[in-house]
Amino acid sequence: MRTLILLLTLLLPASVCANWFKEHNVDKFDGVETHRTWGFGNIIGEEFTSYGIRCDSRSKLLLTLGFVTELENFNAPIDVVFKVDGNDPIHLEGQLFSNSRKSGFVRADKSNISMINQLILQSREGRVIDIRVSNVEQSQFVEYSVPLYGFSKFSKATRSACSVGSVRMEMTPEDKAELVKLNQQLKETKQRIADLEAKYSTGF
Repeated sequence: MRTLILLLTLLLPASVCANWFKEHNVDKFDGVETHRTWGFGNIIGEEFTSYGIRCDSRSKLLLTLGFVTELENFNAPIDVVFKVDGNDPIHLEGQLFSNSRKSGFVRADKSNISMINQLILQSREGRVIDIRVSNVEQSQFVEYSVPLYGFSKFSKATRSACSVGSVRMEMTPEDKAELVKLNQQLKETKQRIADLEAKYSTGF
């Protein structure tokens, strides 16, 4: 299978040499629906590097990375830098998978979702993404590139499942609830300030 992919890659023009794929499945045990897309980049040794995104029906979003070079131990933290075309680099923290020292992921959370959204948007519009993966001590580095031709098309279902890769992100129910709470606290604070100022006002 690897030989077939390699032959197909060599026969394709440079502008479309990244093979993009997508997958959709539903877990038969817990019913969790998962969308994912991934594309191949440079060959290191005899293996393809890769870059992709994964989203399930629990709104758990991952950036997935295949760098085919062993780094640290399973589950070890890693530093990742992404650069799409002429855009500024985007620095994110990730970790290795529990069953692989040659691949890892970046998990989306409140602290990084805006940067991940920006990266996915850039990936939709860009031509090539350059990726640098290193251990946290910065003593081991792996660099590779993945052409983005086909990313926008093949990632559509995955992006929609987690509402990412758009100019404006949709606010989550949790953030909406927090915003309502903060606005109420702000209203109460302003009223308290007004009451205190009125209490000590001289009337002049």
